[in-house]
Amino acid sequence: MTSDAAIDTAALEHRRRLSLRAAATALIAAVICWPLGMSIGGGSETADTIGGAFLLTAVVGLIAAPWIVRAWQGFMRRRMLVAAVAGRSDIRHIDGENANESQAVLSSDAFNLSAFRESGLVEAFETAGVHHVLTGTAQGVPFGITEIALLDAKGYRIFGGVLASFRLNRIRPGLTIVARDRGLLGNLLARVGSGIEQLPLEDPTFEGVFEVYGDDQVAGRVVLTTTMLERLKALDDLGHARGFACAFAGGHLLVAFRGMQWQCPPWRIVQPVDTWLDGYARWLSGLVDLPVGIVQTLNLAVPAVDHAASSASAARAAVPVGSGSGQVFSAPLWRIIGEGGMALMYTASGAVFGGVALVGAWYGLTQGYSSNLFWYFWGMIVAGVAYGAYAIALGVRELARLAWRWNAPLRALKRP
Repeated sequence: MTSDAAIDTAALEHRRRLSLRAAATALIAAVICWPLGMSIGGGSETADTIGGAFLLTAVVGLIAAPWIVRAWQGFMRRRMLVAAVAGRSDIRHIDGENANESQAVLSSDAFNLSAFRESGLVEAFETAGVHHVLTGTAQGVPFGITEIALLDAKGYRIFGGVLASFRLNRIRPGLTIVARDRGLLGNLLARVGSGIEQLPLEDPTFEGVFEVYGDDQVAGRVVLTTTMLERLKALDDLGHARGFACAFAGGHLLVAFRGMQWQCPPWRIVQPVDTWLDGYARWLSGLVDLPVGIVQTLNLAVPAVDHAASSASAARAAVPVGSGSGQVFSAPLWRIIGEGGMALMYTASGAVFGGVALVGAWYGLTQGYSSNLFWYFWGMIVAGVAYGAYAIALGVRELARLAWRWNAPLRALKRP
């Protein structure tokens, strides 16, 4: 770390202590005031007022304590990135709030966000919310790495994590995808309906670690040597993400870490910053250096200009990019509610009306209806059963469509 980073570390430590004290004070106030508020009151109006004030203080403390920790995490995310790259001239940090600069990097020759639409690494998306971007040229390899949320046309988040792109020296034939092995059933569900083929691994050591897909078996075997798989395993281990996948596509090595966050975990607030910030910087550097090593393993030294690859990148339309902050209702839970909620309502209403109609039909068959109401009741029963069947079928269809799209990017790849 440079001297500037050391100064920043001292300032960060001061902020950590202030935040820890504030959060602890709020939590202690909640722990003390809640039993006091419960014990005071019931005797007079004054006692009830005092007891209510204690209870209100406890509620405020319970809300404030995690909020303070969360605010500290947001503060630290930006400062940690700045401090972590301070000692590296080959990495530049861009805050996601700077939408114009983020857009320029994510539609550049090193990193074209729209290339991920065609990679089989993420579901099809329409817009993106960027938290932070790291970009530069490491050992001659142009790259871009971003912590990002990808949103569909309705604004629901379909991917949250880190995407990375590393520029190769020439366009490679075919598409080769390496993803974590999901087991026999999981692998089958991941590729069903896809036009891409499963490629066998030559090294049995990695058969339980990775699953490989591609549209060119020869190109896939050339890329996925034992050394390459070892480096990919090291990158997967380094990521500590909920999902890892990469693709050798055209002139880029594309990497997706689903679930990765550059935000420090909340429990870091109890640890001095200087005990873990250097480790964070080394981890972040590894996210750059390991993929660069993969490029060099393939002997893909990047030339100064590659007209063919530049033309391919320029042909892609830029993805609209905004800030990742403020996306309160874009989490996967809201996607389930937004896209699946109406389908569940259809299913529930169909079950209710259809069930009532079937009960009425059972009563009519066993007890019978009076002659003057016979056609009225049976008409309502037929209408209820018809509506119930239609609503349930519509709801199940929409739920099936959502399940078919959910976290299944390989299905977007069709045979040429």
